[in-house]
Amino acid sequence: MDVRAIEVTINRAVVQRSTLPPYEELRELHAELLAHIETLLPLAEEQVSDLWRGSVEWYQKRSKLDTIPHLVGQGLGPGLRSASDHVRHLGRTCQFLLNNADASGEHAG
Repeated sequence: MDVRAIEVTINRAVVQRSTLPPYEELRELHAELLAHIETLLPLAEEQVSDLWRGSVEWYQKRSKLDTIPHLVGQGLGPGLRSASDHVRHLGRTCQFLLNNADASGEHAG
């Protein structure tokens, strides 16, 4: 897993812009983010499952993880603004997953 490439994609997705990016750029970012989410989701789920079940931290992270399939299933939406908002949301989700995945591969679960 190329953590640096994931971080670059996240940064491109969440950056605040003065104008909306072209739709084609949003489509590319969307595809890249979905691929990263597919890679990171099982790793983050494994890490969260190691938390004490019932703790506030476990509950908050598990709740966030449970919303991701719904978010991923949504398309870019009917317009440029909705596509931009969705890509930004996917970028924040990808950051959450990266923060909660054992990207170093050191987990010995």
